[in-house]
Amino acid sequence: DELARSRRSHVLNSMKHVWKNYRELAFGKDELHPVSGKATNSWGGMGATLVDSLDTLWLMDLKKEFNDGKDWVEKTMSHTMVGEVNGFETTIRI
Repeated sequence: DELARSRRSHVLNSMKHVWKNYRELAFGKDELHPVSGKATNSWGGMGATLVDSLDTLWLMDLKKEFNDGKDWVEKTMSHTMVGEVNGFETTIRI
């Protein structure tokens, strides 16, 4: 119905908006703080936001964005700098 299509469109546009900002301000970082625009590595620099977003990008048919993230994981992601992290949170995200 029309309401469902409108909602889908708004959700898709919201995802495109947040991914664009993440890509520009924090690509490969764990977090982007939306008010300051500051990027941080609160999860040991594993690209937690990026990795956690990959399935959503795929399901929303944002294949270019998905492939950009996948390429970062394949070429750049490293666990050598990871310090102490929460095991549960890391497991559900990564």
